[in-house]
Amino acid sequence: MKEYIEVEPRELTGKGPNRRLRKLGMIPGVVYGGDRKALSISISEKEVWQMLHAETGLNTVRMLKLAGTDRKRTVMIKDYQSDPITRRVIHADFLRVNPDQEIEVTVPVKIIGTSYGVKTEGGMMDFIARDLDLIAKVTEIPAAIEVDVSELRIGDSLRVKDLSVENVTFTVPEETVIVKVDVMRISEEPTEEAEELLEEGEEAAEAAAETEAETATEQK
Repeated sequence: MKEYIEVEPRELTGKGPNRRLRKLGMIPGVVYGGDRKALSISISEKEVWQMLHAETGLNTVRMLKLAGTDRKRTVMIKDYQSDPITRRVIHADFLRVNPDQEIEVTVPVKIIGTSYGVKTEGGMMDFIARDLDLIAKVTEIPAAIEVDVSELRIGDSLRVKDLSVENVTFTVPEETVIVKVDVMRISEEPTEEAEELLEEGEEAAEAAAETEAETATEQK
């Protein structure tokens, strides 16, 4: 990975200039935050795509360098826009951050292993909290919170208070359930909705049969 991404200052705005940028493989963007004014830039679409698809996703930290100057800033993608049809990135907002700064971010939860309750006892795992909010230094944001579920049996659950992750502070309640293993439930009686659908199907079949009988009689 390169030390920094070089960006160009952007003076022209609007659909026309932005369309010309995209033809060159660039997209418009804005850098803001910190103690400086917002700066309009153009940046390689490929570089933004790589940031978004890195292991850390929106929490990816990169250095931007303004072309023709020695100005460098550490940033994270704060927001972005995609074309609804092509899904290509068409605009990105970058937030200036200090590498030693603590910020609150959302990090995905990654399940490790297969629980004993599912594998051996025939239970069902319910993955409840797929993301967790936490505070960490910009340079210490984890790509994911790994949760080992291999020892969980039916009736067991794993909560935020059970996690041990260095250099982070969770901002969600410690009793928040991340994952639990339940008994597999099989419905013995059809639901009211299923019964209604069955009745509708039977009525439709009877109506079709009557129509066929009437048609056959008329043809005779």
